Amino acid sequence: MSGFAGIVRIVPSDGSTEVDRAVIERMAKAIAFRGPDSLQSTFLPRAAFAFSLLKTGPAPQESSQPCSFDGRTWFIGEARCDGRRELIRNLKEHGFALDGCPSSEQLVLHYFAKFGVAALPGLDGDFSFVLWTPSERRLIAFRDLTGSRPFFYSFRDGVLAFSNTLQALLSRPESGNSEYDMQFIVDFLFESPRHEPDRTIYREIRRLPAGHLLEFSPKGLSISRITNFPVDGLLNKRDDEIIHEFKELFSQAVADRLPSSNTAIFISGGLDSTTIATTAVALRKQDTSDSTLRLSTLCVDVQPLFADDEAAYAARFTAEFGLPFELDHCGHILPFDGSSDPASPQPEPTPWPYPALLSFFFERVAKNARVAFTGDAGDEIMRCQAAPYLRYVRSCRGLAAAASILLGYTISRRKIPALGLGIRSWVYRRVGRPMAVPEFPPWFRPGAEMKFRLRERFAEINRKTWSHPFNPRAYSIFNGHTFAMAMEMQDAMWTGVPVESRAPFLDRRLLRFLLRLPPVPWFMDKELVRRAQKNVLPKEILARPKTPLQREPLIEHVASGKWQPTVPAKCPDLLYDLVDWQQLRASFESASGYELYMHIRPVLLARWLLNAGNRR
Repeated sequence: MSGFAGIVRIVPSDGSTEVDRAVIERMAKAIAFRGPDSLQSTFLPRAAFAFSLLKTGPAPQESSQPCSFDGRTWFIGEARCDGRRELIRNLKEHGFALDGCPSSEQLVLHYFAKFGVAALPGLDGDFSFVLWTPSERRLIAFRDLTGSRPFFYSFRDGVLAFSNTLQALLSRPESGNSEYDMQFIVDFLFESPRHEPDRTIYREIRRLPAGHLLEFSPKGLSISRITNFPVDGLLNKRDDEIIHEFKELFSQAVADRLPSSNTAIFISGGLDSTTIATTAVALRKQDTSDSTLRLSTLCVDVQPLFADDEAAYAARFTAEFGLPFELDHCGHILPFDGSSDPASPQPEPTPWPYPALLSFFFERVAKNARVAFTGDAGDEIMRCQAAPYLRYVRSCRGLAAAASILLGYTISRRKIPALGLGIRSWVYRRVGRPMAVPEFPPWFRPGAEMKFRLRERFAEINRKTWSHPFNPRAYSIFNGHTFAMAMEMQDAMWTGVPVESRAPFLDRRLLRFLLRLPPVPWFMDKELVRRAQKNVLPKEILARPKTPLQREPLIEHVASGKWQPTVPAKCPDLLYDLVDWQQLRASFESASGYELYMHIRPVLLARWLLNAGNRR
């Protein structure tokens, strides 16, 4: 995605213009990698902006930012509008003359001019932008509910700096932005660095959470949440109507994201990515304007670390649909590879032990495309549990109705739906097989437990706060910040290459529809997708059950003898009061299975802090 950054002063001071001019040039350099098509700096009263353009489509984009249609309010940021036709019709009905094919940026400006701040949640698409009105000395920033596009800011001494690239805000070292946030660090060691979604590794750089609005004016700075997914009642329609509506919405989601340029699809042998691919193929066949535009697919497996049959399914699927197919093996990439690379530093520490994979995936896409489709969110919205839904039916319609649904599904499908009552966990405990459940790390220093209230924090992080009557797990994921974190990791800020990832299953029109469906039967084994794709997908994929990775790469790398977890020879002073390194060494010696993921967190954090110190 394009890069943007800015500095706004409500009350300029002597010499501040020259200071801001120097800082914005440094910020421009920090975002230049995002946009190979243009790099520019602009100065307005009390404000300075930088913008780097990545042309993607399918909608027109402004070639320069900030932009305006009336000279009063200026837009800078990222905007990709869904449902453009309906949005344009709505604006025309309210008196706006929109000629030709307006850009998404202009649509946002007109929409804001007519309906104001309160209506911003009504926009569907991917948004991370700023609207600056100099005459009112007022700035607002908005990040959409799914959080697909990042937004960072810092506020100090009456000056607001912002960007979609965290590194750009480090261009103001005199502001104290480079000091670390200890609460973020503690949460990282619990594998929940985004438990408070506004925090970053830096104490004075903040992340605007998904679904939130930032306002800056002479009254000060304020942050507020302005949108949530609605909690609607169950959708009462016939099966054929539900399948038809799903297919229509999914096709719209792919069409609104499919650019008029070469496009890559991350492919596997599962339902989600192949459904995206077949939909994109159908849409491409309808577009006869340019026969040279192509879809390509990229499959990544873990060979030669161990056998992985995803590629075989994916290869047969792409051959049947005539799609170019690239297979890359990533089993040779070891844990921690790339975590200390000064050429491509990570913006923040990550609990994921394979940071090099981020660049590995997207560098291959960047050879031929600027947009990559992913199947993200398909599992999360349609891998729910039946028990909350059955409880909801019992409370509304009685026990007999709930029992009828359960019995009817069991008889017709010859299996019990996934209930989520903890039965599997109970069985595993009885046979002595451990489940991957959160554990309090044994290597915290006793003094740190009291100083940082670690036990209370651990309980708070792992407390479930679901609030949807019949699909609480999915609602919690998409109404919270889980997916904002996941999508941010695919941003160019992390991957280092100008490629934009897009996830059709994250389309909010589609999610609102899916959150209204009865989980039984539609989400059991993704029955909705299987029935919608009947006679479209190959039978072997339609009949294939969900197959997670059979073995854990981290555990396999240790077992192969090619990698062993070790404590760094030099540990950052910042962590000495938190981590007992001698106990951590002992934990590594006795660790087995999933425990390794817990014990390597301090090492990943230490390596990042040391690397960051070296860069400075």
